[in-house]
Amino acid sequence: MNHASRITHHGILYGIGVGPGDPELLTLKAVRVLSGAKVIAIPKSKGDADSMALSVIEKAVDLKDKEILELLLPMTKDKGILAKARKDAAFLVCERLKQGQDIACITIGDPLFYSTFSYLIPLVADLLPDIAIKIIPGVSSINAAAGSALLPIAEADERVAVIPATYEGDGLKEMIKNFDTVILMKVNKVMEKVLKILEELHLKNRAVFVSRAGWEDEMVIKNLDELQGKELDYFSLVIIKK
Repeated sequence: MNHASRITHHGILYGIGVGPGDPELLTLKAVRVLSGAKVIAIPKSKGDADSMALSVIEKAVDLKDKEILELLLPMTKDKGILAKARKDAAFLVCERLKQGQDIACITIGDPLFYSTFSYLIPLVADLLPDIAIKIIPGVSSINAAAGSALLPIAEADERVAVIPATYEGDGLKEMIKNFDTVILMKVNKVMEKVLKILEELHLKNRAVFVSRAGWEDEMVIKNLDELQGKELDYFSLVIIKK
């Protein structure tokens, strides 16, 4: 006796970039998918990127009757804790996907640029090899910051580097020397170090500091000496344009 195979229809996992903070920078595609998804997944940590992402979409999408699925992904360098947290998050996601629910995982900026979502992709794909994973790009903080500062990132044959300001040893100084435009991410904890390097390279007047690009409390500072000794927001960067 022949038995028909049971066909399981899994949901689709979307990684959605919601942009740097301004809800008007959400793409039309992001709004459409968010409006149709029954589950909105939010990576949670001690930072406020998770609540920021939710606050962005709730200004553009009706979240009533949607499940908000929190994925606990702590900000730590402990590889063991990180590995377990990511596996637990992937398991939660897969449980919903196996029920046929589409999941929209939201992230500030772009889901494949300094984003926790990228860590989930191989884990989910390993648990559900036939799952469909789709990326909806978002406006990055770099583009938003450059726009706020009216500063072209690259022209003609100029070379661009994007690096964490926490780059080890003398590597940061060498990178700044070797590229026409340098975007320094994660500057909030190491601004004194950045200022010292820019002073040594005589580039302080060629740099601009941008914090919370696209938000109402956005700051664009061209006189970097104003930042001496100040506590800086996590969502800050420096663009150096030679």
